Amino acid sequence: MSIDRFDAPARRDAFLRSLAHWRSAAERLADQDLVASPQAWQALEHYLGVSLRTALVASVQRLRRAVDQFERELRLGGIDDTAELQRRLVDIRQLYFRAETTVDFYSDCLATRSIPRLAALLRACDHIATRSMAEGLTPMGREVPAALTYLDKGLGASVLKAGLRLWDGTVENPVATIKVTRHNLLRCCSIIHEAGHQVAHMLGWVPELAEAFRTRLADSTVGVTYGAWASEIAADGYAHVHTGYGAAVALHDVLDASDGSVFQIIPGDPHPVSYVRVLMVMEMCRQTFGDGSWDLIAAAWRAKHPIERCPADARSLIEACVEALPDVARLVLLTPYRAFGTRPLTQLIDVQRVAPAALERLARDAGSAAYTSTYWTWDESIRLLALTAYRAGEGDGRLRDALQQQEAWMMRLGMHRAA
Repeated sequence: MSIDRFDAPARRDAFLRSLAHWRSAAERLADQDLVASPQAWQALEHYLGVSLRTALVASVQRLRRAVDQFERELRLGGIDDTAELQRRLVDIRQLYFRAETTVDFYSDCLATRSIPRLAALLRACDHIATRSMAEGLTPMGREVPAALTYLDKGLGASVLKAGLRLWDGTVENPVATIKVTRHNLLRCCSIIHEAGHQVAHMLGWVPELAEAFRTRLADSTVGVTYGAWASEIAADGYAHVHTGYGAAVALHDVLDASDGSVFQIIPGDPHPVSYVRVLMVMEMCRQTFGDGSWDLIAAAWRAKHPIERCPADARSLIEACVEALPDVARLVLLTPYRAFGTRPLTQLIDVQRVAPAALERLARDAGSAAYTSTYWTWDESIRLLALTAYRAGEGDGRLRDALQQQEAWMMRLGMHRAA
């Protein structure tokens, strides 16, 4: 029998029963002890936990207000049209699932902090990401968002930027939420790449950089191609000025795959073709530090992936993109932009702090205290990351020792942030 055949009370009761289901579900969604364990919440610093709880409450509150409003209208009998009532119920249902997506995302993030050792390492990642954002944003008079890192599977890191609307469409993400891949937890230069996305977004650098590629590169097709890659190149540049060769060699190790993957052009993908991207970050090192290990890495890359193996339909474009790399690196690192107060990126953030010679001086000056002193791990965390990433890139003989040192000081830093 159609619901239109029911009398008004029966119709109202049918909708109230369905609405009661979504009210009950919303109440469970609001219970933050069901979002994450008390240990996971405690693994967050106070200000980070408060801002995250506030955002989750706001997302669920919008759903609860919609449920309350619909229930009042049902009980008052203000809507007679069954189709309109059904539309309103469907809207409630969709609101629930959008709020649930927000809560579930952060529930998964917080779950990775339920293991004390992992929680300490992630707090260290929070610190590194936040300090790297501060170095770009504070000189420009911008507020620095908090960073929340979480561990997940997969090849690459990612960021859900602070200030963007969450899935419910109204609540803004309160923190820069950065995925750290399991395989890269101790070579975590990628979190600075993701922090660079946040900084570039807040300062408006990407449109400027894309326009520079389109108008200043000699080949217009190459300029348009690089313009489409501008967001990822900006983040690569940001990682470079903070961690130098360590970021470059870590990226090389992640991207080194089959020729089919290395030469693949994916329409709409904002990431540069891997073959070009690896040579680009090595060119950044060459332009800022002179000759060095990056030249050997670039030569080995070309030998491992001969351009002759590139598919014929992509080869000419990829070759042209490689030819443009010196100009591309200059546009990223040495060209003034309004986003940086008409300064180049390398003046906003001094890349020479992470030149190999500077890192070796850091190691000599700090000695063993670099990995045991609260001062060094707190104030020099980014350069310590650059140092250990640099040493890890020197070969398999030093990688294990470098990663052991990295874990030791990250644990110390993470424990200190929890104190």
